Amino acid sequence: MTVYSPVISRHCQAGQFVHVRIGDSFNPFLRRPLSIGPCDGDYLRLIFTVKGIGTKILSEKQPGDMIDLIGPLGKPFYLPDEKSCPVLIGGGIGVVPLLTLDDHIKKAVFLLGVQSKTSLTVDESEINQRGISIASDDGSIGFNGNVVQLFEKTLQQWSGTEKQKIIVYACGPMPMMIALKSVCAKFSIKAYLSLEAPMACGVGACQSCVVRKAKAEGYYLVCQDGPVFDAQDVELQP
Repeated sequence: MTVYSPVISRHCQAGQFVHVRIGDSFNPFLRRPLSIGPCDGDYLRLIFTVKGIGTKILSEKQPGDMIDLIGPLGKPFYLPDEKSCPVLIGGGIGVVPLLTLDDHIKKAVFLLGVQSKTSLTVDESEINQRGISIASDDGSIGFNGNVVQLFEKTLQQWSGTEKQKIIVYACGPMPMMIALKSVCAKFSIKAYLSLEAPMACGVGACQSCVVRKAKAEGYYLVCQDGPVFDAQDVELQP
């Protein structure tokens, strides 16, 4: 979905999100958090999959319809310096904030994991244009396996000195993020994770979107302290 929203599109940073009001009624009552995709001038791009009543209603919007957005919200990705080797790792719809990040980074390695070729969240022309390497669970496209396994295979091609320059940027389902955090810790690779969480308010008032702190007692709020976190700072749970 391409949305005309000059204020949000011109002020957002990679990794931030918008909180979307689905319709004019109270069903569904809560807004939906959606990552901001690539922006072009006064326009921003939203990419989502239809899973329930909210996203179904959203998918039925027509050109010219009005849509109520709050944003940009959340903390963005930290951009790497020129000496770093950025690796973008997305899982399914988690690719969206990484597309925006890719527009701000030169020569990034970009990996995307999907269940199958039919579940691709970006079209093949964009995959080719951006040089995205695909991993599919059923082997129907690209590497036969999950995206973390593809990352491990890619690491075998890097020297020890090159591994020290890697910075991972990732977004995807929790099992993927847990496995990826473990791999990065094993090789002492810096990683920034954009976490997904259900949100009632999106601005830190309801205290519902929490992730446990790894280095202290208590919790972070995904909407306000994130959604982007240093992997070492959060304790991920299935």
